[in-house]
Amino acid sequence: MALETLYNFYQKLRDDNLCFVYRGDFSDDMTEKILSMSEYNLDNVKELHKLKRKISFLMAESFQNIVRHGDQQTTSGSGTNTTGLFFTRNIGSVVCITSVNLIDNDQVEDLHEKLISINQLDQDELKKLYMEILSNEELSSKGGAGLGLIEMARRSGQKLEFDFEKIDDFNTLFYLGIKLEGKDTLNTKHTPIEDAKEFQNGMTPKNLLMCYKGDFSQDSIMSVLKMMEESMQQQAEKSTTKKRTFMAMVELSQNISTHSKQKNSIHEGIITIGKSNNSYIISAGNVIDNKEIPSLTQQLDHVIQLSKDELRELYKKNLRESSHNGNSGGLGLINLARDSSEKLKYEFTAFDENTSFYSINVII
Repeated sequence: MALETLYNFYQKLRDDNLCFVYRGDFSDDMTEKILSMSEYNLDNVKELHKLKRKISFLMAESFQNIVRHGDQQTTSGSGTNTTGLFFTRNIGSVVCITSVNLIDNDQVEDLHEKLISINQLDQDELKKLYMEILSNEELSSKGGAGLGLIEMARRSGQKLEFDFEKIDDFNTLFYLGIKLEGKDTLNTKHTPIEDAKEFQNGMTPKNLLMCYKGDFSQDSIMSVLKMMEESMQQQAEKSTTKKRTFMAMVELSQNISTHSKQKNSIHEGIITIGKSNNSYIISAGNVIDNKEIPSLTQQLDHVIQLSKDELRELYKKNLRESSHNGNSGGLGLINLARDSSEKLKYEFTAFDENTSFYSINVII
């Protein structure tokens, strides 16, 4: 992905406490990692602390909605694969959650009527309908007759937002979204489905699999990294590719955690991962003080101009020295250059008069 695109993503999300978009392979095992990532970030938002359990349930149900339909995939007229997408975004005390998955065209009418009916019911009516379906063994054996949708409407206390987008003669994209707001919310312009569509339209042509913007402390980011590791395992990638890609994501994330300029006492940044042919493209960025640019530029330019053999020797040399003086000597950056199949690319983009946005690309 072009580094300019990464910066544009960051600018779009600069007021977000958290934005996580994932498309590709989904599995039950990923649900726990989604919840771990989101709950850690929500703990940093005082206005949403009381909604934490409700938000976690809605995220889990939305993610599971995609897992249940994860066997469907098609190729659109543009030639790009259309897969499921999970989207969550927290701006101020607003949380948007959206799931996107393929359904058969002959399911649309029934699902549309079911959602309209659910949105017309109040809380008591929803509870009554939920219990009726739960006690009906015949309906339960057929997949719950919309139990998940009913429970989402019950738990959220909100109307379910939804949309259908026909893909071809056989498949339709089903969008299901919900927005929760804390008290005294002034920011009401965000709509889950429209936001998700915007990111989907931006990510699909570039074949981006994941975008995360938020807190890069270890407890938060490791859940995201583990999700991508599991996704690569499902795609049966070679062990060397998986290892190098995962370690590159870890190194870039640690770099953000250590060196990014703090915002509200949090080291925040953005990381994306995409795939082009048989290569993974990892892009990461964060805001730094301008005074750090000369030293960082010198380090980057040095490793970029070295051959693979020279990088290996430099790594060994710095490793020996670090064992004596405790200084890593830029081992992480050297490793990125060694593992990258192409020369590292980086940019500094003026953010304000004192800071710049530092972005870097690694291709595995």
